[in-house]
Amino acid sequence: KCNELVKWDRLYGGALGVLLIDGQALNTPLRIDTIGKGAFKGIAVLDRWMVDPALNNLVTEFGPELGLPKFYTVIGDSPVLRGAIIHYSRVVRMDGISMPYQQRLVENLWGTSVLERLYDRLIAFDSATTGAAQLVYKAYIRTYKIKGLRELIAAGGPAMQGVVSYVDIMRRFQGIEGVTLMDAEDEFEGVEASAAFTGIDAALTQFSQQLAGALQIPLVRLFGMSPAGFSTGETDLQMYYDTILQQQEDKLKVPITKIVRCLAQSEQVKLPDGFTMEFNSLWKLDDKERSDVTTAIVGAVVQANEAGLVSDQVAMKELRQS
Repeated sequence: KCNELVKWDRLYGGALGVLLIDGQALNTPLRIDTIGKGAFKGIAVLDRWMVDPALNNLVTEFGPELGLPKFYTVIGDSPVLRGAIIHYSRVVRMDGISMPYQQRLVENLWGTSVLERLYDRLIAFDSATTGAAQLVYKAYIRTYKIKGLRELIAAGGPAMQGVVSYVDIMRRFQGIEGVTLMDAEDEFEGVEASAAFTGIDAALTQFSQQLAGALQIPLVRLFGMSPAGFSTGETDLQMYYDTILQQQEDKLKVPITKIVRCLAQSEQVKLPDGFTMEFNSLWKLDDKERSDVTTAIVGAVVQANEAGLVSDQVAMKELRQS
């Protein structure tokens, strides 16, 4: 459900994850310590178009929700919770791409979709690829001289239609092994090569790079393109994974911590003081890199243990954690 929440948030510019607590009214403030055993039933995901935020009743308590709507009313054609009024403390809210306040007013205090900032680049990329394909289709120029063509076109009617049909039949059957039929007084100039295709690949690459930049996804990931030059693509992927980690810390850490606390209270699990969480890195070490890291950690722990700086118990704990 968290995965679904992020998808609708990025697509529509905002989404809500409603915490479903059995036996508690949705329009009342949430108190995690009052959640009964087995009362947490999961999350209902609603995109921004399924709810009507109370724009005239905003949160005034100091905190991260300050200035946001205090209540959300689910619209009548929503698949779940139709007509329900939900207190802001019972939702996990995500706002898409952040915008200045005046722009957020236009969007009913929501953010904007990731498609907004790449739409024009997407149109440009599509136009460039379509134009390149049409250029390949028109890679040759054939000149056919017809005596009295100007008079035939001026006359119009059957005469002009006859010329069009004649040229169409010639175009349809003419090829490397085809036969060209024409009048003895007509003249066919043959095939002339059109302008060279130099620079098309560079232009398409530039458009694809602009698209990847707007999405903040490297080419090797977005298009599956092989790295060019001396690059192996690892640096681009590592930067992309670092960006994902930054977004996880920025947008997901607080909401998921709230969800975990509700789940723990529902399962009667007491979380330790100072409970926190960390996201696993998407970057995976290969066998050699993992071996080098392990060797370095073991060497440092053994050296500290032999020097008497840490006990055997602490050394074993460090090795286990690593």
